[in-house]
Amino acid sequence: MTNTQSGESIILQRSFPPCRCPRCGDSIPEAGLADHAIAPAAPPARRVAPPCEPYRPSVPGERVFDVRSGRWAAFMGWQHGSAFLRPLGGGIEWDAEARWITNTEL
Repeated sequence: MTNTQSGESIILQRSFPPCRCPRCGDSIPEAGLADHAIAPAAPPARRVAPPCEPYRPSVPGERVFDVRSGRWAAFMGWQHGSAFLRPLGGGIEWDAEARWITNTEL
């Protein structure tokens, strides 16, 4: 992470004092972090066609398959034409267009 104009590290320009704990062993421990460690990427969207007959769930908690992400989920509800889904084991909800939802894995 360098500034292209001056060649100086952007991390060195921050206003935080350097870490001096014995565990870090580096005055700027965040300089060694990779981008994916700071903000992991979302799972890639699968390049598939939507199902011929999309399924429209109506009961919250119903088990459905999101074709686009390739994951089974629990249906949570509808909002503005999108279905909100949650992983079966619990976790963060995501939204999916109605045309990508089915009740069988393709």
